[in-house]
Amino acid sequence: MGISGPLSAAWLASGLGIPSPAPVAARADVPLSAMPVVRWAVHLPGLVPNVATPTEPGGPAVSAREIFIGYSGQSGLLVLDRGDGRIRSLLEARAPVGTTPILLGEDRVIFSDSAGYTSAYSRRDGAWRRDWEHYSGAPVVNTPTLADGVLYVTNVDELVFALDAATGELRWRYEHKLDVARAASLELFGAPAPTLSADTAFVGFSDGFLVALDRATGSERWKAQVGEGTYPDLIAPVVLVGDGAVLVAGYTKPLVHLGLESRTPSWRIDAGSAAAATLSGDACYHPGSDGKLRRIDTRTGALAWTWDSATSGPLLAPQVTPLGILVASTDSTLFLVDPEAGTQLWKLDPEPLLTGFGVAPAVVGDEIYALSNGGVLYALAGRPGATPPPPADWVTPGR
Repeated sequence: MGISGPLSAAWLASGLGIPSPAPVAARADVPLSAMPVVRWAVHLPGLVPNVATPTEPGGPAVSAREIFIGYSGQSGLLVLDRGDGRIRSLLEARAPVGTTPILLGEDRVIFSDSAGYTSAYSRRDGAWRRDWEHYSGAPVVNTPTLADGVLYVTNVDELVFALDAATGELRWRYEHKLDVARAASLELFGAPAPTLSADTAFVGFSDGFLVALDRATGSERWKAQVGEGTYPDLIAPVVLVGDGAVLVAGYTKPLVHLGLESRTPSWRIDAGSAAAATLSGDACYHPGSDGKLRRIDTRTGALAWTWDSATSGPLLAPQVTPLGILVASTDSTLFLVDPEAGTQLWKLDPEPLLTGFGVAPAVVGDEIYALSNGGVLYALAGRPGATPPPPADWVTPGR
């Protein structure tokens, strides 16, 4: 396994233990400070659906000693040892878990599955037990949003639920009525999680509308049409900007800076996305559905640079690290891009089981955890002087 130096509708439509170094403790205080190398990798066990374009949209959630992750080959949530990727537990679900779980300390977790159920588990006396379960009626494909003891869940049937995170009790339910012209059109299989301000939940829908809901009651405050083109679907979560505005993107186009009072764009870029943009100071790093990463001035919409991944798949949410901008492609690999120059610094070399990523990797201190669409969970370390281990046997083609 080497390291090299200097969404269409399809991606949404759908253990071998490897010897490794001794377990390591969490190092959340250590930033990513050196070019990453593979510390270990494990092919998650299970029967993967026979589809033309496999995708693994559930990302890892990392605690001090464990990794919680869903996988299309298992109806449940896997709990792995953070040191070497060995399986410790499987928390049962009604279907595969295609969302990133929410950790509440070391011994409580909430997750949603592709059958439409959201479950809460807690660990007592070393055993995991389900505390509650809520059925939404349709698949949940994005991680719910948790704030102030309330869990906000969206499903692919244009429904939004607010649940009590402690009990699973329903607080309110909102159903978006699709635009008539859009109702008969092809839609992407996506439903972004709500983005929250102090009193408002902002939710995007498949007809390109952004809706502002009252957080306490679920009542509709206002809505605005944003998405355009073949796929106007708002499947990327809204991003709050500190000047009383939000960044909203349709899948095909555009990206707009929308004022919350006027509900009109102050600037726009004719490029869409399937994942949320990332803010860093006055810079917005926009992961395009066209495979291009753009640095945009959030205040003016001026384009500083465009980096082309040379892939056809959409990019996932960028992550700002001390080394550069870490970004993954849905049909390629992981890249590190210089934030000032927009040039490629590093990439993870593709292997036979590396077929892109369905969700952005988790960066925890000086470590990176990423699940490929081939079902391989990679643990990378960015420590000075680190060297990659010998290639694992299972990397050979046909295994």
